[in-house]
Amino acid sequence: MSFDNIVGQKRVVSILKRALTSQRMPHALLFHGPEGVGKEAVAIELAKALFCQNDVIYCNNCSDCKRVRQLTHPDLIVLFPAPKTPKNEEVQSIRESIIKNPYYRTQLWANPLILIDMIRNLKRTVSMASYENKGRVVIMIDAHRITTEAANSLLKILEEPLGRLTLVLISSQANSLLPTIVSRCQKIRFDPLNWQDIETALVERENVSPGQAKIFARMSFGSYRRALELLDEDVDEKQNLMIDMLRKVLMPDLDILLMVEKLVSQQDKKTIKDLIALMLVWFRDAMVLELLQDQKDYTEKIINIDRLEILKKFTSGLESLEYHQIISKIEHTIELIDRNVYLHLTLLQLLFELKKFLRRKTIVR
Repeated sequence: MSFDNIVGQKRVVSILKRALTSQRMPHALLFHGPEGVGKEAVAIELAKALFCQNDVIYCNNCSDCKRVRQLTHPDLIVLFPAPKTPKNEEVQSIRESIIKNPYYRTQLWANPLILIDMIRNLKRTVSMASYENKGRVVIMIDAHRITTEAANSLLKILEEPLGRLTLVLISSQANSLLPTIVSRCQKIRFDPLNWQDIETALVERENVSPGQAKIFARMSFGSYRRALELLDEDVDEKQNLMIDMLRKVLMPDLDILLMVEKLVSQQDKKTIKDLIALMLVWFRDAMVLELLQDQKDYTEKIINIDRLEILKKFTSGLESLEYHQIISKIEHTIELIDRNVYLHLTLLQLLFELKKFLRRKTIVR
């Protein structure tokens, strides 16, 4: 059935289905939103709908749908940033990764761009009749990486669309695009995915165990791509490091300072953000444990179920915690990391604030 391959994004799918049903599809669309939330996947599904031989939004079975999925349809053009002279095998590697999983596109180059020659070639192609008389679909991935010269050239295509052309620009940084380009596109916002949708997709598509899927989904920050990346990382080691961080929060200030110095010098920003995300899950579990441990099925609501005994020991040794304040401060720290605020200071501030909340129980003799 149509758009069944999409994780979440029901609002986006509904908008596109209405446009398809009413045959009022704009000639230019801007899919914008965070990375890894399905913009490329939806663009491919939209191309199927526009080329499909059957009048059912799309069937996913006809030769047109299959060729779109394999990126071999002659009237489908997929552009993505690249160096000036990319190797053929590198380009093919990226295309194959999109075919395999549009949520997990291979990224080979440090600073690829959409260059003027790509747009010139595109203009020549769209000026000619489509191969199969159904119009053309152009998908431009990471459109914000277009050079100014190429953007001005693209503007002419947007101002004077030829034939049945549907241009889908994809960007996680729409503010970096020329306002004149944005103004000529129908903007469709993609939101971060909810963690339940990511969890379900990991279990059903990747055969991840429900327990691990919950942890990866919580750590993904709404990005299915990030959840897939976590499958290849040692999350167990990160969990142990996070628990060690919390233990050191209870130690003298100098130990906290030394720990942060070591962390920032040895780990990259993404790893530190993952540690903070695991911390968020940990305190969420601690809150569930404190509130629901008298209920028979409370363990089903614990994400860190494999560390339940450590969690119990952690919470039982502390005075009652202000969970909502703690969780709020951890979430704020993640926002600061995303905004590239000085990492060392951000981490120090969080740990010293946590120290105010984590107070050992006084033993009465």
